[in-house]
Amino acid sequence: MDSCGVGFVCDIHGRKSHELLKQGITAVKNLTHRGAIGGDGKTGDGAGILTEIPRKLILREIDRLGYKLSDEENLAVGMFFLYGELEEKIEEIFKEEGIKPVGWREVPVNKEAVGQVALKVMPTIKQLFLDLEGIPEEERQLRLYFARRRIEKKYEKDVYVASLSDRTIVYKGMLVAPQLDNFYEDLKDEDYETSFVLFHQRYSTNTLPNWRLAQPLRYLAHNGEINTIQGNRNWMLTLQHELTHELLKGREELIKPLVSHEESDSASLDKVFELLCLVGYKPEHAMYMLIPPAWEAVPELSPEVRAFLEYESLLMKPWDGPAAIAFTDGKTIGAHLDRNGLRPARYVITEDGLVVLGSEVGMVELGNRKILEKGRLGPGDTLIVEIGKGKIKKTKEILEELANSKPYKEWIEKNLLRLSEIEKKYKLQKPKEDPERIRKLVAFGWTEEEIKNPIKYMAENGNEMTWAMGDDTPLPPLSEKPQLLYRYFKQRFAQVTNPPIDPIREKAVMSLRMNLGYKRNFLKETEEHAKRLQIDSPILLDYQLKAIEEQDRFKVVRIPIAYPKERSYNIVELQDMAGERRVSEILMDALYEEIPINDMKLGIETLQRRVEEAVREGADIIILSDRYISKYRVAIPALLAVSASVKHLARLGLAHKVSFIVETGEARDSHQIACLIGYGASAVYPYLAYEVIHDMVQKGEINLPYEEAVFKYKEALEKGLLKIMSKMGISTLNSYQGAQIFDSVCLNKDFVEEYFTGTPVTLEADGIDEIEASTLARHNAGYETDEPKLDVGGHMKARKGGEFHAWSPEV
Repeated sequence: MDSCGVGFVCDIHGRKSHELLKQGITAVKNLTHRGAIGGDGKTGDGAGILTEIPRKLILREIDRLGYKLSDEENLAVGMFFLYGELEEKIEEIFKEEGIKPVGWREVPVNKEAVGQVALKVMPTIKQLFLDLEGIPEEERQLRLYFARRRIEKKYEKDVYVASLSDRTIVYKGMLVAPQLDNFYEDLKDEDYETSFVLFHQRYSTNTLPNWRLAQPLRYLAHNGEINTIQGNRNWMLTLQHELTHELLKGREELIKPLVSHEESDSASLDKVFELLCLVGYKPEHAMYMLIPPAWEAVPELSPEVRAFLEYESLLMKPWDGPAAIAFTDGKTIGAHLDRNGLRPARYVITEDGLVVLGSEVGMVELGNRKILEKGRLGPGDTLIVEIGKGKIKKTKEILEELANSKPYKEWIEKNLLRLSEIEKKYKLQKPKEDPERIRKLVAFGWTEEEIKNPIKYMAENGNEMTWAMGDDTPLPPLSEKPQLLYRYFKQRFAQVTNPPIDPIREKAVMSLRMNLGYKRNFLKETEEHAKRLQIDSPILLDYQLKAIEEQDRFKVVRIPIAYPKERSYNIVELQDMAGERRVSEILMDALYEEIPINDMKLGIETLQRRVEEAVREGADIIILSDRYISKYRVAIPALLAVSASVKHLARLGLAHKVSFIVETGEARDSHQIACLIGYGASAVYPYLAYEVIHDMVQKGEINLPYEEAVFKYKEALEKGLLKIMSKMGISTLNSYQGAQIFDSVCLNKDFVEEYFTGTPVTLEADGIDEIEASTLARHNAGYETDEPKLDVGGHMKARKGGEFHAWSPEV
């Protein structure tokens, strides 16, 4: 299912005509089969066009309505979807922004052309004509943007601004493409002339059909789905506190919130793309920052282009997922495919200067026109037309131009610290003997079964074991055995990435590379932005962690994720642990309501406070470590520790300043490590897994040298991560990190909202008390007995004394 129809028709010489408008409308009509239609047989998911402002038509209407315009060059037009009588209030905002409202025009529509469902929720559609007299041309788009943001913030539910520009206009709605020119009567008017038409026929996937969410949006139209959208939005909402630019003239507060979790993925992408264009990025540059091609494993790229793309990866998490994008700022129009190229984008260029690009061949009847060139965009490819200049540019030329616009290569070489370089002076060390290892294994829930099966297999073969599908063990709250927190999380799969990514065959587009450290304001490009620590894999070995800790360019802080086990506290200890929580509140809970003090909750609050202090004191990298587990200290589950820390920093607007490495004895398989990365870790050091492998090598249970076995285990984890990412249609770990692509199963809504904010809750059950009870049960089994013993396990296969199975010998 390639879904959605998208593309554009344009005249490269900028010649305006009604004929070209008709061609654009014909093209989108011929993509009707790519959209969806409602039960009434007439309501569509959405269709629309984005064109030049049809000045001939608009100026005629201004004259007809008796309005006065200082000069036709000063014209701007807003297309408004109104859900109330707000015209006068909207005009006031424009006046306050120094923009003169000329007058309103009700857009002529034929209501009989749309379905009943669309009609019930249809807004009043009006155009507002504006006079930009006295505003310099270079300031106009931004001034209109500020006015729009004020309108959106004040009347969010009652107004939607489909377009507001001195260059472009959008006609769209909850329509099927064939209804478009029947509904909007302007589109049949011979005076409607344009030199380009960007079009879209929607197949709604991640949102319900809506007049507002029909495309094109203000700058682009998108076929596909951004699978990393949760992480991209989290990233934007975190970084928006850092965003500044001289062109914004101190009005940065107006752009917040930059994106919303309530809108479609395409709408969020459009907003960020728009802002980049407004502060001076060329549209093609903004597109390469947001949806970069695969560059990590492409040998034929020039060093300059490679440096440019590497630099852009330091500024932005790729908006990853299947994407074919058509975009325009009114001066340049173009199209771009994501790194996988899973969406069709074919084009035709004729001798007389017509370019047709879209999801299908033959969208427009070309008649006797001579065809100069036919082709299609490949993975990561871009084609742009500089309208009026008669110039078409393609990927190689665009990239070379962008790569040479700033000294990216010099900035990278001077500032980017690569782990692959600094680790060379270190060697892999064999783990030291630990008399408490068996206690730690029990406390972290290790079992005989997983050591003898998946861990051993991974260390010997460099691959994960192959299992039958299905899981007939109890859900975590119903199990008689204490469960690890990871079991409450199930990863989602991509519903519209078709075909799915094959991480083996398509290895060239996959990447596990991560950049650690302070993430800076992406509205500017400076040498400072390249000051990051780059790692090629999130699975660290002991010498790599040591190299990170001992380098001197980034401040690394180590914070324990273990809390005191005893339940007796004096006031000073409570004050130290509670941080911002009032001590009296805790004591009142405990004494008067007979609620026991939850040690883990206090432990998390202490951790959050320490993390915050470290960041405020300039930490670039924080290592969260559960090595400090002992008889008297209980380890907070690593997943809870990292997510609680990230969420706390995000609420304070500090999350972009630091990266987290998790040093844990708990995580050992790819799902567990994927959970840690998905909720904010940049790297994981699974020290206890390495110790287990070393122990098996010494006992002769693994017939390989320790170095080889541990590298094979690391390789197996990396392959497992790639496989997990590919199920979600994600190619880069940089995009997967922090994307929270999980559903929680059997976790309490309050618990999820507090520590895993934004994760869907599918079935409520356990909360912080139950998680602590499971953690304490394992801890006591490890530390409150003279001879601790590993549980048999039985999760993978029914075993005597092991986990219960629905399909078991008893059954």
